[in-house]
Amino acid sequence: MPRFPLAYLLIDVLLGVGAWQPSANPFPACGACARAGVAEMKGRGSRGMPGKTQGYQGRDNQGMKQRMQKRDFDKKEWVQVVDSLDEDVGMEPGATKAVSAGKTPRGQDFIWTLIRGVPKENAEGVLEQRVFAVDGACRCCQFPMTAAKMAVEADASYSATCGLCGTKYSLEDGSVLEFLPKRNPAEWAAALANEKKGPQKMVTLPTRVSKGGKVYLRLPDGTLL
Repeated sequence: MPRFPLAYLLIDVLLGVGAWQPSANPFPACGACARAGVAEMKGRGSRGMPGKTQGYQGRDNQGMKQRMQKRDFDKKEWVQVVDSLDEDVGMEPGATKAVSAGKTPRGQDFIWTLIRGVPKENAEGVLEQRVFAVDGACRCCQFPMTAAKMAVEADASYSATCGLCGTKYSLEDGSVLEFLPKRNPAEWAAALANEKKGPQKMVTLPTRVSKGGKVYLRLPDGTLL
């Protein structure tokens, strides 16, 4: 078999391989690829102003608080106990009055003591009258709290001190601030009779005063009327 035709065939194959060149751009350029559009935020934003979103939140929280207060004010446990704060309780801060509201399961009236506080500005800057409602008698010695003395504490909170045993209570939450101090013979005698009981928290109730001076207190849920 002649070798020349085979040699010619090999030369043709080699020349064909050398003539093939890869494509200069086998894949589309990245710039030609489809790109997802940037998400567009719709609605009213804060426009980059610091604190603006927090301002909206604050107003929403205030509105929710007012709605909750209105729903609570409609409950039957809010009981009017005084027609006129000035005439029935007194005009001076610290003035007191005993009132009845609610009944025990045996039908006896609950007795509470109202203590007039110092007027305080509300969130709208309007001066509002403040009244505290507490137990009718000292939790320690059972002396009437109408004889208690109101005072302002170092943290600007208010307290009431029993007129017999000297035990001091917070008017904010009823906690005992000072228990049977024994500063005079009457307090010593009260301490001998009652110190074994230990400190007992006084009950405090929410109150509100109308523009006309009517005083309402909020009894615990389910209290008999």
